Amino acid sequence: MTAPEPDHPVPCGPRRRSVLGAAGLAAGAAAALTACGSSDEAPAAGPGSPVDLGPVEDLPVGSAVKVDRDGVQAVVGRPAPDTVVAFSPVCPHQGCMVAPREKRYVCPCHASEFDLTTGDVVSGPARSGLEPYPVAVTGGRIVLG
Repeated sequence: MTAPEPDHPVPCGPRRRSVLGAAGLAAGAAAALTACGSSDEAPAAGPGSPVDLGPVEDLPVGSAVKVDRDGVQAVVGRPAPDTVVAFSPVCPHQGCMVAPREKRYVCPCHASEFDLTTGDVVSGPARSGLEPYPVAVTGGRIVLG
């Protein structure tokens, strides 16, 4: 008998909200960033205080990384030049830690796959998406929380 599959009370949907931040690009241009969630939702769980994850240029467009810094774990992606997203790395199926792979987040335990941009389930057994974390780019640096 297998354990029941939990569902998050606020799954990350296809809607997005703007978050504060600007990326110092090659010509110093600012880019507005988006993060998963809606403006009427409370921010998702994440770090209690902001965590600096480093320069935005260190995260290539179309890629994602798993981070474990200052006691905070997250998966952080850059699906487009002006978009940075972050999610809890905990798979909602049975709590295993997902990892970035080929423009998706993949659970090594039961092969659930999640969309890089939205955290939505692409294939199960997970039935709900990854929990979004607030993220911004400030002064050319990715800041979680």
